[in-house]
Amino acid sequence: MVLPTTIFLIATQIIVKIQGIPFYVLVVDPNEIAKLPPYTGMISMLGILFWCASVATSIFSSFLLQKKGGLKSRKWAKFLLFSACITLVILLDDLFQIHEYYYHPFIDLRNFTNPSPIKNFFELIFFTMYAIAISIYLWKFKSLFKKTNYPILLLSLLFFTISVFVDVATPEKMFLHSTIEEGSKFLGIVTWFSYFVDCCYEQVQYLIVNRSSEFT
Repeated sequence: MVLPTTIFLIATQIIVKIQGIPFYVLVVDPNEIAKLPPYTGMISMLGILFWCASVATSIFSSFLLQKKGGLKSRKWAKFLLFSACITLVILLDDLFQIHEYYYHPFIDLRNFTNPSPIKNFFELIFFTMYAIAISIYLWKFKSLFKKTNYPILLLSLLFFTISVFVDVATPEKMFLHSTIEEGSKFLGIVTWFSYFVDCCYEQVQYLIVNRSSEFT
């Protein structure tokens, strides 16, 4: 991993040099730049850690099932790999706030007296794409979902729906707006993590028990 990491750092250094961006901007803590207290963004950062844990657990379990399991385990390996990919995309979006900035090169919000509706509209487009992708994903693996503790995942999606609704359909001055929006989002992330940890645990345990029985 040292070589690809070194290549990544060198390539990043070249790109930011061309763009005229100080390299320290990419490596320093944002709170240090903004002179904010260290607990700023704590809940958001915890959410990122849970996203990362979901991705890592799913990829590791998928690899294990693919290499060591039979035909049934390979189906679960594919399911967990797809799950990891979807989670990774959402993780990157949440980490870099892509859904809030992807349209900025095409439209200047400063030209609008009230930019909030425009901002909410473009965010809603992004969230709709997520909803479609997750729906296709659920349909593709519906036979496997029925064998999991899927109410946990449905609860997670409910929390995300509440968060998105509060974000795009209610004024920011609404009572407890940030608490409901970000709190629901965090609950959704943790519940999402719980669901996939449960899936991974069940399938890895099944693999271990079956392989042990082969030698008894």
